[in-house]
Amino acid sequence: MNRRTLAIWQLSMLTAIHFTVDMLSGMLPGFLPRLLEKYTLSIGTGTLLLTLCAFSSNGVQLWAGTLRKTATRPLLVQVGLVLGCAICLVGLVPAGPGAMWLLTLIVLVLGVGVALVHPEGLRGVCAIDPGTVTPAVATSIFMLSGFLGYATGPLLGGVLLECFGFHGLYLMLIPVAFLLVGVSRARVRLAKDRPQAARGKAAAIPHSTLTFWELFVVATLINTGCVIIQGLLPTYLNLFGFSLGFGGLSAMLFGAGAGLGALGTSFLIKKFETIRCIQLEILAGVPLLILYLCAAPSGWAAALIPLAGVLVGAGFPQLVVLARTAPGGPALGTRMGLVVGGTWGIAGLLLLLVGVAADRFGLRAAMFTSPFSFLCVLLMTRFLQMKKHRNG
Repeated sequence: MNRRTLAIWQLSMLTAIHFTVDMLSGMLPGFLPRLLEKYTLSIGTGTLLLTLCAFSSNGVQLWAGTLRKTATRPLLVQVGLVLGCAICLVGLVPAGPGAMWLLTLIVLVLGVGVALVHPEGLRGVCAIDPGTVTPAVATSIFMLSGFLGYATGPLLGGVLLECFGFHGLYLMLIPVAFLLVGVSRARVRLAKDRPQAARGKAAAIPHSTLTFWELFVVATLINTGCVIIQGLLPTYLNLFGFSLGFGGLSAMLFGAGAGLGALGTSFLIKKFETIRCIQLEILAGVPLLILYLCAAPSGWAAALIPLAGVLVGAGFPQLVVLARTAPGGPALGTRMGLVVGGTWGIAGLLLLLVGVAADRFGLRAAMFTSPFSFLCVLLMTRFLQMKKHRNG
């Protein structure tokens, strides 16, 4: 097997696992309305489950990124994939006083599984020879698979529940078994620390004028806006009488748009500066997102959500690429855990505040915190650029 074929095979396995594990966590928003109904939970309490999932699946990455720094085999990728199957056990939870505790346990195990996959998955991508697949494209494809997986989760979760009930979630064990076998045969290896720079090929990776910690804040704001839409959109649309399948499809279209937009941006940054691309996308996307939220009671508005996702959600994967070589910040494994796990973990905590606001002011009003978060990205990046220009 030649180098290019091996690299493509390894990238394919890593992206397939990333897709699947994020899909498992994304299924929760898809059937959240049924959980609220079955266990008589408020929107705020349901949002707490989403927050626990987001916090454990991302916050734990801060720790997971520091593990096995010298390891070369992706053991945690396989362990995390198995733990992610905890979501399939939701159907076993009986209604009663202890249901919330069991649901919390399932969500936390799911989250830990997702957390274990990401840092080592990214290290596996970093170890792929840049002479076969360029780092920006490889990272974008890997991140795209996560966006598409999480985006597909609500649709799949809603459809499985409507067709088979909660026991239909057991069907997800089949692709997981195939992936566990496949990744063991792909000979995936893990990068130890910034392999491109060590080989003198750092020029293949875009460089940032912002520091790592500035990129961290920007990425957190983008992820906050995205997690509000993808986490609560099925419940929001359920208020207007739409089915779980339609709500899941709408959330999927937003996430898919964000992922595809990121892939397109990975080619644009060869000619344009990354932060400027993100600013232009958000400037065009925020009005479209506001229009969608206002028109959501009408079914035709679903046509707007994928384009809104393309524009406002495309920047995050490119920030991950920039974070690999941005000035300041820790070693590769830790910074990947921070930029991927830490940003989504904080976004999950902010989602809990949105859930509290929804109980107090109504979900319709709370959903508009999403475009506000994207506006903060635009203002912050512009402020940092002006500040560096004055000091430069």
